[in-house]
Amino acid sequence: MTSTAASITTLSAPALPAGTPLPVAAQPAGALQVALSADLARTDTGGTLQQLAQPVHRVPGSTTMATVDALFRRDAALRWVVVDGGEVDGAGEPVLVSRSWFELSMTGRLGYGRLLQQRRRVRDAAPPVTLRYPADCPVARAAAAVIHRRSAGEDLLDGVLVSWPDGRLGVAPVTAVFEQLAQQYAHQALHDPLTGLPNRLFLLERLRQAVGPGCATVLFVIDLDRFKDINDHLGHAAGDDVLTEFAQRLRTVARTEDLVVRLNADEFALLTPTALTAAQSTALAERIVLTAAAPFVVSPGGADPDAEHLVSLGASVGVAACSAEVHSPDELLHRADLAVSRAKSLGRGRVAHFRTELLEDAETTDAVRARHRMERRLRLAIESRSLSLHYQPVVTLPSGGVTGVEALARWEDDELGRVAPDQFIPLAERTGLVVDLGRWVLQTACREAAGWPAGPSGLLPTVAVNVSPVQLAQRGFIDDVTRALEDSGLAPDRLCLEITETAAITDLTATAARLAQVRDLGVRLALDDFGAGHSALTLLRALPVHLVKIDRSFIERVASDTADAVLVRLVIEAAHSLGRRVCAEGVETAEQAQQLASMGCDSAQGWLFGRPEPASPRLAARLTSRSPAEPLATDAVLPLGGNDELVLVTTPERVITYASASSGPMLGWLPQELVGRCVAELFHPDDLARIRADPELGARYATGLGVHRVLHRDGGVRWLESDTRRLSADDGSVREVLSVSRDVTATVEARRDLAASELMFRHAFDDAPIGMTLTRMDGSLVRVNKAFAALLGTTTEALAARRVQDLTPADGRAAVGGLFTEFIGVTELSTRLRHADGTEVPVLVRVSVVRDQGGQPTSVFAHVLPEPAPATVAAA
Repeated sequence: MTSTAASITTLSAPALPAGTPLPVAAQPAGALQVALSADLARTDTGGTLQQLAQPVHRVPGSTTMATVDALFRRDAALRWVVVDGGEVDGAGEPVLVSRSWFELSMTGRLGYGRLLQQRRRVRDAAPPVTLRYPADCPVARAAAAVIHRRSAGEDLLDGVLVSWPDGRLGVAPVTAVFEQLAQQYAHQALHDPLTGLPNRLFLLERLRQAVGPGCATVLFVIDLDRFKDINDHLGHAAGDDVLTEFAQRLRTVARTEDLVVRLNADEFALLTPTALTAAQSTALAERIVLTAAAPFVVSPGGADPDAEHLVSLGASVGVAACSAEVHSPDELLHRADLAVSRAKSLGRGRVAHFRTELLEDAETTDAVRARHRMERRLRLAIESRSLSLHYQPVVTLPSGGVTGVEALARWEDDELGRVAPDQFIPLAERTGLVVDLGRWVLQTACREAAGWPAGPSGLLPTVAVNVSPVQLAQRGFIDDVTRALEDSGLAPDRLCLEITETAAITDLTATAARLAQVRDLGVRLALDDFGAGHSALTLLRALPVHLVKIDRSFIERVASDTADAVLVRLVIEAAHSLGRRVCAEGVETAEQAQQLASMGCDSAQGWLFGRPEPASPRLAARLTSRSPAEPLATDAVLPLGGNDELVLVTTPERVITYASASSGPMLGWLPQELVGRCVAELFHPDDLARIRADPELGARYATGLGVHRVLHRDGGVRWLESDTRRLSADDGSVREVLSVSRDVTATVEARRDLAASELMFRHAFDDAPIGMTLTRMDGSLVRVNKAFAALLGTTTEALAARRVQDLTPADGRAAVGGLFTEFIGVTELSTRLRHADGTEVPVLVRVSVVRDQGGQPTSVFAHVLPEPAPATVAAA
């Protein structure tokens, strides 16, 4: 035993600073314990001693062994006693006395110790050195000290003294310390320390419990796209920020019962405990893609710790559902890995479901050899300049005139045959060969385009060249562009460089600066494949591009699918509002071109206008052709309406799936409030009842033009004129219904007012007590009232289409005819009209001439009154 003075050891956290070597015990068996205690001393696993501390009985420093013996005898549950400082001034540290040490010391080896020790002070009996720590000391550091003590042969330590700033003391049992430590290490073994998510081992254990007969889980594997670029360009601190933030986003996407896992560096997984339909799993996967597409704010550290960068990545998601063919967790995980590889091969930012074909296509040794062989052949083809360029025309809309071409690399190898671009371009990007390949394409396209003559309008055709993200990131890229222009003599404004969103999404600021340098050369810039991945309007605003090229995946159904048509129109309008022109890729049908022209798309390219072909006299002749192209029709195949028109897309059952923004001012409902509602809910009840009661009327409203009333949100009524069309699927069934409506409330109300006025006029005209006529300028009667017909002893029907001249005796026709030829000063005329019985009726006619806006007479309106006979003078 050590002396009393050396028996108290006070340790304050951290008890064993990181890197401080611990003494090695003399026994060889203790070496492992010492090494382990050093590792624990450098580890903070999250738990503290205050979570384990128990109350302890305290006695004065002068307490004797007999007193403590009595305490232990009275309370069998008492395991420790703390002896305070010295009896005189309280100096000295408290001493922890455990029951196990005390009983051994009190009895002694021969059992006579109790008589010898009972008058002795406890502090003088040399109890084991007390390990004392503050309450906030990590459990791992206390455990390290315990291991070190035990490695030195002091095995009677079964508790650690815990102290609080206010002087309170407690004791943490050594068994509880190691139990807590075991739990913490077990948690660490199954969780990722950076994100706090469960790790791969946790997922496999969960899958072992789930996979089997009746398994209903769905596994999503998520691979962050271009994550390596973040670590390479901004450092691992920025990469950690991305991983932590994405883990939080995944938690928000997942449901409460779903399991979110970090598999490795940039790969995550989501496991659902219940079965999902294909549509549900696709929707969940697409939500994951969207949440990964949102920009990340990262702090790369370094010289400026407060600097922040905005970076955009993306994610590819593979989906695999448990089935009877899945017999192990590894098999399900392998299927999900194959699916995510398929998603990345489709262009990233995509979702792919596992299919059995993927197992057959899984990479084999032969496939590896084939890829290496293709890489060697491609390297040789680039070095020997044995590739070729084909050019696809670009036309303006709606004129259809060719204004330029896009240069496309083609490769036909002696051994491999014709290799598709979607095979050798990705290979070139993965291997870095794309830099040399892109330089050759740029030089060749500029040289060949420089020799093309001017077109019909005197303008020289442009040539567009695709630029890889790897190529754009090269320091010498600007020099490559400058050299290609100088060597070829091509004017800078005839060259257009097309970049994809992947070139900008990693570091938007750096890409924008690089493109600004290119633009300063006078070169035109285009954002290619817009919409194919994670394109956002931020790219249009931030990048100094002249042109936006809409990806062919949207153009494919622009004339048959309202959703794609609406998206294309939004892109066109957004680009135009930012001063960018728009080109559509992959146009193959006249209907697609017509729809694009109706939406204001500036230009297009695709098989409809010409397939890629090598430079030749035929291509040059087409570029310089003097014959004008036949303009395209600009009538929309799918009428999407203007800004003042309401567009509704519904299911065949008339449930709304899309509403244009004009629904707010027109109906009082926002688009998102209308989606999911039935169109019938908007109709006025009276009109809805009429349509349902009349099948013919209902059919006309189902497809065709109709005017009806709708209920506004404010309780008012609006009149709409709706043009409704049914859109059919390939099998002839109705896929969806499109309606374009205009608000005609003002027109309907004006017509109602006019009808009321006309009714009043008819009443005043027809029932007037004096005769009234309305005639054309040739004297033919347009309308007569009942008083005029009665004056002539006939009916209004009998006078229809008669001429006034026919109703006048021969000697009065000239004067009556003057009413229709002479309009100055003639406003009243006395004449005679023929009665139905053959007599003549003297009348007084007062006329007024009706003129058009140009002042020309169009008709004559007359009041006809019977003229009294002259009075006879009686003879005187």
